[in-house]
Formats: sequence, structure tokens, C-alpha cells
Amino acid sequence: MTAIADGQTRTGTGGCPVRKLTQPDDALAPDVEPLAGPAPRLRVRSFDLARAVLRHPEATRQAGFGADGFHGGTAGASIRPPVLYLEGDAHHAQRRAAARFFAPRTVEGYRDWMQETADRLVEQVRTDGWTDLSRLSMQMAVQVASRVIGLDRAAAPGMHRRLDAFFEPPHRDARSPLGRWREARRGTAMLRFYLLDVKPAIRARRRRRRDDLISRLLDDGFSDVDILTECVTYAAAGMVTTRELITVATWHLLDDDALLARYRAGDRAERLALVEEVLRVEPVVGHLLRRTVEPLTLDGPDGAVEVPAGTVVDIDVRAANADARTVGKEPLGLCPGRSLPRSVPPALLAFGDGHHKCPGAPMAVMEAEIFLSTLLRHDLAAAGPPRVRWSEVTQGYDLSALRVRRLPRRDG
Repeated sequence: MTAIADGQTRTGTGGCPVRKLTQPDDALAPDVEPLAGPAPRLRVRSFDLARAVLRHPEATRQAGFGADGFHGGTAGASIRPPVLYLEGDAHHAQRRAAARFFAPRTVEGYRDWMQETADRLVEQVRTDGWTDLSRLSMQMAVQVASRVIGLDRAAAPGMHRRLDAFFEPPHRDARSPLGRWREARRGTAMLRFYLLDVKPAIRARRRRRRDDLISRLLDDGFSDVDILTECVTYAAAGMVTTRELITVATWHLLDDDALLARYRAGDRAERLALVEEVLRVEPVVGHLLRRTVEPLTLDGPDGAVEVPAGTVVDIDVRAANADARTVGKEPLGLCPGRSLPRSVPPALLAFGDGHHKCPGAPMAVMEAEIFLSTLLRHDLAAAGPPRVRWSEVTQGYDLSALRVRRLPRRDG
């Protein structure tokens, strides 16, 4: 799909709209490809091989999202690594501690509150001006994730701005006045987030515990700095990625009348399936990295694949999610309701797999469906496609400036 520049809808041979967000080095083959570099590195594009790597916790450890800074000690010995970087018993303990916040019954209990939040936010989309949907969806994601984490000021505009600044990609001209100002703002965003958002929440929970993550971390003896690290980790996983999912799904739906009609006519299960199919085709995190800590043997389609210890395995999620041997025809097509093997989740590896699989996946999909359904009750116009940037950390996309407005209601 090459709608990045021109915004035109393109479809595959079966009539399904196809992937919009493409990279110059996108490829679906070969299954395993050695990459050049000072250390051994393999890129894996096969879904089965990728999942096998992610399901080998004894032989691999996290190597993406800046993990080497923690594993290598540059983050400071006094800082406890966040759950994203932990392995073994420490990782299992942290996952068990947070699991109840993402249990199906708990997630379902958020539905009415999410709906009220979406109703309130969508009211900002008006007929007499353009609204940046990426900012609106970020507000939704911030308020939902903050409720789970225990950040009390989620509805405050200042918290949104601080998180936007922290996760904003570097300016393309860092030496320009605007670039220097943005870099300075990014450089202080963590401190401001801690002082104005995290620290007050910790202080309140030291006085009285609540049913949220910060309270649990205090019970487990986490320091204030350790809690800040976890809050940033959950903010990135639960806020930024959900914002991107909502934005890219809206882009697809407003770009294809048939897809939009299908979404509006579907029941909740069908709408959820469409959201998950969008995420399969347009995974927010494009690559997952693992480093082998012992030799690993994978059962590849062409025979055994031997991976030496110390190899960085680059799992190309964009390619693995479009593996025709798993997803069938039109692997790059957005075709909701496609038949998948029983053991394969609808979004494939978009939420990861194995012991580091995102625990908030059900919440993110439900949140996106609620917000989209609320937004799309109205007829909307878009000013054009969003601005697309690519993240060096996730090798995924960052969408902004998808501007929409509500069309006047038709009489009769």
C-alpha cells in the first residue's frame, strides 16, 4: 500500500484494502536472513519461526526497546529494571503481580467508564473546525492506562503534553531553533512527568492504597524511581501504541466506504475482529529483538536453523504477520473474518508472544473499538492522510495530524 503520500485507497485482488504503511526494506522472504554487522544478527520473517523464538525464555532475553542499557549497567545499578526487561523468576513475579489488572473480568468492568470517556472526548469533534484525531486518541489512551497505573491527573492537559513531549520523535533538524527547543522540552519531560504526575500519585498511595499498579508496586517495596520506570514502561505500552492503533484504524475506515459500512453494520464481535485485523496488517511495533544466551535450534521449513549464543534475532513482525502460510490469501489485505489456525491469535504477533506478550492486549482492543464506534456514529470528513514518521526504537510508525471534522447532519 502506498497511500502515505497521496491518501488514495488501494485494494488487493480480492477487494480488501491493503497495508498503507510501508518501508523501503519491507520483504516477506527469505524466512531467515543473516544481517551485516559487528555481532551475529538474524532477521526472521516466518511466523512459525518468530513465535518459536519468542517462546524460548530460557535461551533468549529482551534485546529491544533500549534493553541493553539496563542489561549492560548504563542505567545505574540502583535502578530496578522494568518488567519489559526482566527475565526468569523476577519477570514471572512481576507479571503475576500485574495480571489481575488485565484479567478479563477486570477489563470488562472498565467498559462503561471507557464509553463515558469516549463520549466526552468525541464531543470535541465539531462541524466548524478540524480536530487532530491523533491527539484525541492519545487523550483516550492516557486516561485508560492512567486508571490502571494509578496516575490521578490523567484528564489534565498538562499530563498529555508532558507525555507527548517525552514520546515525540527527535526533530529532523536538531540544530534549528525549533529543533533545539523541542529537544530541550523532551529532555525535561521525564522530570516533569515524575514531579507533577508520578510523585503526587505515589504520595497519595503511601497514605492510602488503591486498586492500581502503583499501590501494588509500593507493597512490593519499589522505590519512587523504580515506580517512575514502570510508569514510563506502561505509558509507552498502553498509551502510545493504543493511540497509533486508533489513528491507523480511523485512517483505514475513512479511506474505504465499504470497510466503514461493514464496521458500522457489524456487532461488537465483528467490530473487534476488524480492529484486530487492522493491527495484524499495520502492527504498531514493527520489530521485536531477542538476544540468545545459549545456542538455539529452530525447526525451519527447510530444515534446522542453528542460532549461536550471542546472536541478536530481529523478528520482523510486519513480515511475520503477513506470512501467507499462516494467514492465507491476500496476506497484506485487510480482510476481517479471515480463517486462521486455532492456535493463532487474530492480531498474530502484533502484541508479541511468549512470556513478554503484552498483558494489556484485550484492554487495548476493547478501548479502540469503543472509541472508534463512538467516533463513527457521526459522518466525518478527513483533511487528508496523517503525517507518518518511523520510530527507531520500535521500528514502527508514529502518526500525527490526522485531522477530521464532523459533517452536518442531513435532514430527512
